[in-house]
Amino acid sequence: MAGIPSLNQLRNFAVNRAGAEGIRQTLFDHLLYPAAGTAQLLFFSQPKGQGVTTAQGAAVGGVKSIADTNMELSGQLAAGKAFCATSIEAVFYAGSSAAANTFALANPAQFNAVAAAAVAAQVADVNAFYQSGSLRFFIGSKAYLEEAPLMRFPPKVAFQMDAALSTNSATVGEIAAINAKAVGRPYMLEPQILLENGQNFAIELNYPGAVAMPSGFNARVGIILDGYLYRNSQ
Repeated sequence: MAGIPSLNQLRNFAVNRAGAEGIRQTLFDHLLYPAAGTAQLLFFSQPKGQGVTTAQGAAVGGVKSIADTNMELSGQLAAGKAFCATSIEAVFYAGSSAAANTFALANPAQFNAVAAAAVAAQVADVNAFYQSGSLRFFIGSKAYLEEAPLMRFPPKVAFQMDAALSTNSATVGEIAAINAKAVGRPYMLEPQILLENGQNFAIELNYPGAVAMPSGFNARVGIILDGYLYRNSQ
């Protein structure tokens, strides 16, 4: 709208009105990627209060919270809601723990040769994840999207860092700061996909064989469906 909107124009954005409203909102879910790899990761099947959290600051082994997912039900939207999906993103976070059901964020900068080697292993994890696997968007009784490898689904927002390396000794004084990410155009859904309440859906990451993390640590993986959420007005 150019200039000052009229009162009638503003009423299009009122939160107190009859009928439904639409807002910009993503559907998101995060799961643990085990260090040894897995045959499948199934997203959007465990809502808040279920599953195992991978969120920073959460108790190890605790259930999922809003920091992990915004799903309210298992594999479907709650009554009175619908979602128009416009794009898909796969987000990967390298870890630093191999303990069961545990994700500890990896530090992208280290000092000394041994620790610097661990930073390089994080980059290998990113490479192994994005160059393997396939994504399947399953709704009802059939797949609406199947693509591989996961590099096809870069995140729109990612952590960026310049790399630096300084060596004082082959074994003692080495400073490293390295980060890697998937880049490219977002994977846009054409046509867009409307999910209505009560309709089952899931996104699967499938592997023909387990792809282990080169670092030997668990990682965290997120799937983000960007789009528009429709719900009853207040």
